[in-house]
Amino acid sequence: MPANLPPQYYEAEKEYRRARTPAEKIEALETMLAIMPKHKGTEHLKAEIRARIGALTQQAERQAGGAARTQIYTVRREGAGQAVLVGLPNAGKSQLLAALTHATPKVAEYPFTTQLPQPGMMPVDNAQVQLVDLPPIVPGGTPPWQRALMRQADVLVLLVDLGEDPLRDWETLREELASMHFLLVPPGTAAGDVEGVVPKRTLVAGTKHDLPGAAENFQLLALELDGRLPLFAVSGTPGTGLDVLNRATFDALDVIRVYTKPPGKPADRSKPFILSRGSTIDDLADHIHHDLREKLRYATLWGASGKFDGQRVGREHVLEDEDVVELHER
Repeated sequence: MPANLPPQYYEAEKEYRRARTPAEKIEALETMLAIMPKHKGTEHLKAEIRARIGALTQQAERQAGGAARTQIYTVRREGAGQAVLVGLPNAGKSQLLAALTHATPKVAEYPFTTQLPQPGMMPVDNAQVQLVDLPPIVPGGTPPWQRALMRQADVLVLLVDLGEDPLRDWETLREELASMHFLLVPPGTAAGDVEGVVPKRTLVAGTKHDLPGAAENFQLLALELDGRLPLFAVSGTPGTGLDVLNRATFDALDVIRVYTKPPGKPADRSKPFILSRGSTIDDLADHIHHDLREKLRYATLWGASGKFDGQRVGREHVLEDEDVVELHER
């Protein structure tokens, strides 16, 4: 099957050939991988590019003095999913991270306070969402490792300062993300098959809503977006709108929480299993342990996906958020 690669792929391939450092080469390869069409004709090429990225990563680690040094630029995904805070200098990212999580990033009135990725865990009911504060976006100067973290993330939360010129800042941010081949899509909307771009579920937060004139600037931003992306008014200091953004970020992950229980005992609702929406009883068993999937006979269900509490369901039954499941082995 032919690969049918888009023109953007060949442009990234040229950048790869011109690159001189491992980081520059990895950035070009990641772009090639991200914009490559997803079908059987590209599987071999994808494997080859991933192998090159692995080899170049090891080379970069040796040049940097070992893996420990490069690990400061990586963030391992934890919790129900990962959302990254993206914005221009002084957009209020660190203040928002501190308000939504237990993290203690450096917060200051001057730009470029954040130099490295700073993760924190945001509680949403009985689940945890990982938020990552990234250094500010600088047009034409976003480093490869930061682009990689944005590609890795499940959700982009774009921050626009309502205390300044939100339309100017939004346009700058939008253009820079477009140059990185990101396609910003609202959560719950299928991006379709668009060659040459990386679809990302995106929320927009207008920050510093407590400042004079911010409410009027928020309305201007809302008119500019015209409903294309979800927009929220927030302020880290008094806590305006944080609960709404908190829930919207979790919902954007498109995951469900499922609880299990042993026969005759209540479910432990403090530790849900996090599954992709559309997951089945079979997927739940495999998520818990591969052997359990093989031994599974049927399940008993309590929750929204059942017709009645205590219903016996099969392996292909599709689960809903906060279902309680009792698994029965052979």
